[in-house]
Amino acid sequence: MRPFELPGVGLFSGNELDPTDQPEAALIFGGDGTVHRHLAGLVAKQVPTLVVPMGSANDFAQSIGVGSGPDALAAWKRFCGTGDNTRTIDLGTIHTLGGEDTLPQGTGSSSAAGETETGQDESLENLHFVPAGPRRDLPQMGPRIMQSQLRRASEAENEVAGATFFCCIAGTGLDAAVNRRTLKQSHWLRGHGGYGLALLQILGGFRPPHICVAVESGGSWQTAIDESGFVIACGNGPQYGHGMRLTHRARMDDGLLDVCFVRTLGKMRLLRLLRVVYRGDHIGMREVEYFQAARLRIATGPPMEVFADGEYVCTTPAELGVRRNALRVIVAG
Repeated sequence: MRPFELPGVGLFSGNELDPTDQPEAALIFGGDGTVHRHLAGLVAKQVPTLVVPMGSANDFAQSIGVGSGPDALAAWKRFCGTGDNTRTIDLGTIHTLGGEDTLPQGTGSSSAAGETETGQDESLENLHFVPAGPRRDLPQMGPRIMQSQLRRASEAENEVAGATFFCCIAGTGLDAAVNRRTLKQSHWLRGHGGYGLALLQILGGFRPPHICVAVESGGSWQTAIDESGFVIACGNGPQYGHGMRLTHRARMDDGLLDVCFVRTLGKMRLLRLLRVVYRGDHIGMREVEYFQAARLRIATGPPMEVFADGEYVCTTPAELGVRRNALRVIVAG
């Protein structure tokens, strides 16, 4: 272990003393959002990664069997001793659509409540993490770190122009609006029922948008959904939001996203759904459509924010897919 030449530099953003350096492992102390912010660097490096669950939401760590600090410690000791407890998993990908990219559009004109729109006095950059590359307002750095930072700046620009990776679930609709509200909460509240509180604050004024989903099949795009709905979620893993198993059947190594669509339903019926989603019992309800896809495109009317792993990514329309064998993780057993 070597100290950074400058405090405050991030993972793979200035800590490489030489371009040929390859860390033997990466340890991330945090939750889903912390993991999300470093996925691009981890994919590029292919470094075995241990997630120590210390965030307000630790669904990714739980999904790979590292549900606690003791689990992480046991996994680390085994990795240092034998190195035989690594697993390669898929990651979800998100690309924004524009220009010549097309998607069948629904005819609905429903609009979402103001909670899903950016206010005049606040921007997405202020409310959410926006992957805009490394900071450029740091003090003067030594030549080796400066060279690394310049290289990383170029890599970051390419990453932003390309795919954004996610490890748990990405989606839009009511869930995105709730995620937006929870980002304004304290860290403690987010870890102690903040999602449910935000949901109750949002639900009364939320109007389901029109959602159109097209799935790639045989080289062409086929419309799978074209109606109003509360949520469209695409899962690389089974859960998010402190154990909400929205894509309950998702596996992280099958090359597919599990897609869960919740169509328009009464508010009381929706609250019932939210009670059973922690067990995955919402699958099979008449208002829920559940299927798998390797690649799909989502458009909404009006455009809505897309969140992944609890972090803002972009607005619709967007294309979601899977990067096979993208991340090496250290697991407990």
